[in-house]
Amino acid sequence: MGCPGGKVVSSGDGSALMKTPEKARDVIEAVVKSVSCPVTVKFRKGFDSGSVNAVEFGKMCEEAGASAVTVHGRTRAQMYSGRADREIIRAVKAALTIPVFGNGDIFTGGDAKRMLDFTGCDGVAIARGAMGSPWIFREAKAALEGREIPEPPSYIERLEMARRQFELAASDRGERTACLEARKHLAWYIKGMPYAAYFRDRIMSVSTLHDIYGVTRDIEDALRERERRPDRDAR
Repeated sequence: MGCPGGKVVSSGDGSALMKTPEKARDVIEAVVKSVSCPVTVKFRKGFDSGSVNAVEFGKMCEEAGASAVTVHGRTRAQMYSGRADREIIRAVKAALTIPVFGNGDIFTGGDAKRMLDFTGCDGVAIARGAMGSPWIFREAKAALEGREIPEPPSYIERLEMARRQFELAASDRGERTACLEARKHLAWYIKGMPYAAYFRDRIMSVSTLHDIYGVTRDIEDALRERERRPDRDAR
């Protein structure tokens, strides 16, 4: 109940359900009655700045039988712009007895700890921060345990992990599906790398694991050549 996508919202689903809490209650109650596993609900701060109702919506979810909720600290109108409002997440946590998870702007392990410390919530939901950066989970774990946060992976380690992800995806869902997904995911992995823009066009046309091996190894070669250039810092 937090998705802000236009096609989803236009059909009355996703975050549009925050405008019709009675309908949302019916949905939650029906699901709770139909399954034996815990039912959780994710929602936003509100639909727009004029209808911020996360606290009331959270109470409704609890009354309808939800076992936990996740709150994204932005309105649907904001989509992913601006900063996530942690005050509203803290308010939802204070109002409910079921577990509350905070979501929004968790891009580092430190962000996860700050979310927990400020809101008092029971956990964090990491979304965009994990795109092309699965290491965020070990960073968050270290931060929450009070340990030193591990160094970020090198560019070469990021490419190695990307290949591993797509190999696992191919074994699970087939090579074609894995490679179609890789066009988006690999672009996330190389974001911020030197030559990322140059290789992006090739990434958008990969169709086999062989293609993925080829482009990632070419990126590695370019990175290693850059390291060998004595004048690299002057360019």
